[in-house]
Amino acid sequence: MRSLQRMIDVPIIHRGCETTMTPKNISPGGDRLDSRIKELISMLSDPEKGVREEAMRGFVAIGRPAVPACISLLESTDWRVRYRAAETLGLIGGHEAYDPLLSALQDSKDHVRYMAAKGLGLIGDSRAVASLAALQHDENEFVRRSAARSLGQIGGREAIRALRQALDTESVEAVRAAIVEALRDAGR
Repeated sequence: MRSLQRMIDVPIIHRGCETTMTPKNISPGGDRLDSRIKELISMLSDPEKGVREEAMRGFVAIGRPAVPACISLLESTDWRVRYRAAETLGLIGGHEAYDPLLSALQDSKDHVRYMAAKGLGLIGDSRAVASLAALQHDENEFVRRSAARSLGQIGGREAIRALRQALDTESVEAVRAAIVEALRDAGR
């Protein structure tokens, strides 16, 4: 038990993240939970995509106690870590995830913007409509598709209006198809 306590008290610094996280600032909970979160944070820096995906699934399994760690991970300099953190926040959901995901829509890496848009759709908060509508002008077609799908999930008059406007200006057929599908979803 003493060696476990020493391991938990060691600050967590993962590659690409300037933020030092300790169990005290990443989650409330017992030693086991803190240790598991520390392990998952470390896994996010693994070069293997499957290991990073496993870490994301581990955070989702933990649920809300993992949210503070994932919010901190959005500050990482490693886009792959930010991507998985955004994915996790969207899957866990909750009001704590909304603002960090909204900020992640401005990320310099398109993969992170894509996942933040997807997460906001999963959360389903109508406050995100204007920001998701703005993403319909993103340079990356996958970001535009993700934003369209999320607008469809959120639904409502504003989302439908944004999707119709995007359909009028979008030239990429795959994005147009996503917008049409989102319009069907939003009209349910």
